Amino acid sequence: MKKQRIPKKILAITLSDFSDAQAIAPWAKDAMTMLVEMGTVTGSGGKLSPASTTTRAEMAQVLYKRLEH
Repeated sequence: MKKQRIPKKILAITLSDFSDAQAIAPWAKDAMTMLVEMGTVTGSGGKLSPASTTTRAEMAQVLYKRLEH
């Protein structure tokens, strides 16, 4: 019998907790909302920096957090 993975608890953090949330492109808002609420994306210094370049290390951390669930 396969062991089922249960998603971790959704955090009480929303996009509105970040000072630059309004800079998220409309096409990315749903994805960013889900990733923030699941705790996969946590930002830095109260910002998400949605228009910044993502480093390999940052992307590795995002993938690692998603695979943990």
